[in-house]
Amino acid sequence: MNTTAAATQANVTVATVRAWCRRGVVAAVKVAGRWVIDSVSLAARIAIGARKRPARQETAPVIDLTATYTYNAPTPTGSEPTTITPTVKTRTRKTGFTWTTITGLAPLFADQLNAITDEGDRIHAAILLETSQITITDQIEDGPDEIVNGIAFLDRGRLRVKHQSTRQVPMDAVIDLARRIRTQLAA
Repeated sequence: MNTTAAATQANVTVATVRAWCRRGVVAAVKVAGRWVIDSVSLAARIAIGARKRPARQETAPVIDLTATYTYNAPTPTGSEPTTITPTVKTRTRKTGFTWTTITGLAPLFADQLNAITDEGDRIHAAILLETSQITITDQIEDGPDEIVNGIAFLDRGRLRVKHQSTRQVPMDAVIDLARRIRTQLAA
């Protein structure tokens, strides 16, 4: 068959069929300057294209645990630049359980902090995030998911979040971040 008939059958453009012929993707010969395509070869190529490709899995954005956030901290004589970097510490207790603690969360909320127009509110939120803490452990404890005195105990105690909630950065946002970090570190 010619390139036009092959393109119609394969539901592709004539240019694609010509490219297949040139690259040897389908069996074809040139006769009087025109491609003549083997129908069995074309059917095999169509079958290959019809195979369902596995769905592309969306990957979560990587959380940069080396990011920094700088703000002007008030001092008695004015202000001084203060830079915060997340700190990740992992240790194994005598019981054999592993505990990973992440502090200095402000850089992980830089977009939210930068969106706060009032400088005092922004500095306050940055200071609170600097002292916030995420703890991930493989030690399971009994009890429901709950928040007690600013500490969220989740997933039977395996995920803990200490954060003083603000309007701009509520506890739920830090809990969501904690879950994403746990998934990232487990991978």
